[in-house]
Amino acid sequence: MKLYNVVGLAAAMTLGLAQAASAVTIFTVNLTEAQEVVSPVPLGASGTATAVLNDAMTRLEINIQLLGLDLDGLQTPGTTDDNVTRMHFHAAPFGVNGGIVFGFIGPDNDLNGDLVIDPVAGTIFGGWDVGEGNGTDLVAQLGNLFSRGLYLNVHTTASQGGQIRGQVVSEPV
Repeated sequence: MKLYNVVGLAAAMTLGLAQAASAVTIFTVNLTEAQEVVSPVPLGASGTATAVLNDAMTRLEINIQLLGLDLDGLQTPGTTDDNVTRMHFHAAPFGVNGGIVFGFIGPDNDLNGDLVIDPVAGTIFGGWDVGEGNGTDLVAQLGNLFSRGLYLNVHTTASQGGQIRGQVVSEPV
């Protein structure tokens, strides 16, 4: 009988911990010039991103790190080729161009005030909330998010069609 109580207590504690644990989903993006469908002007740029979808699936927070690109036009004096002009998510599988669904930088910026850019560090932080998007929103794009049907694209002065690109991939739990 005591063994049963110990097992029951352990199961209850495990269930309680599981319920208390966060159910967020983590996604990563590896941004490279090679993933662009149309070859960009080679700058040797790259980047990474980590995105966290909250357990309610109502907010996707994105942290982006860019290398070899200029976010304010002041980091690489004497050249404008590496200046970031636009950055956004598109809906399409690997190797295919698709429409913009959410913008960070540029005229299609869909953020409502929670964009943080550190040009010296080359970092961008933002959040995609329900109701935000370019003719769509986060909830409508959840299927694409989970099926590798979204990619992040960074455009520069030299490569208006896109300098670096990377598919959004969910991380295993």
